[in-house]
Amino acid sequence: MKHFSLKVSVLLLAIACIAFSYPKEKLIEPLKLVEIIQSVTAKKPLILNVGPEAMIPGAQLIGVAEDPTNKEKLKTTLKNIPKNKDIVLYCGCCKLVDCWNIHEADKIASSLGYTNYKILNMPTNFNVDWVDKKYPLQ
Repeated sequence: MKHFSLKVSVLLLAIACIAFSYPKEKLIEPLKLVEIIQSVTAKKPLILNVGPEAMIPGAQLIGVAEDPTNKEKLKTTLKNIPKNKDIVLYCGCCKLVDCWNIHEADKIASSLGYTNYKILNMPTNFNVDWVDKKYPLQ
């Protein structure tokens, strides 16, 4: 029984230490998104907030993507969107590498066949990587 408890403890610690990584081509930098939002000629992406943070102008609130209800809301939202539509997913509740909301939203978008979605690169969190830089808020 002692060995079983040790194995479970090690497994739980490993799960708690998971860091998510995303290829560079799947990320969009905050300043780039600001430029797109503020441009009068740029093609605007569908911006989906899959976390609890403040709203970026034009974003649609999905809510915390870890929540099963919000997972369904994300699927429903994407249902009638063309698979090649430019989409930006963001959360910012924590470091991107630790964010379960982005991880879940990424899995959903990918599993539904979306090809042009990006993840807003928030290496620290929404406050540091967006708000503190005085980027626009809704």
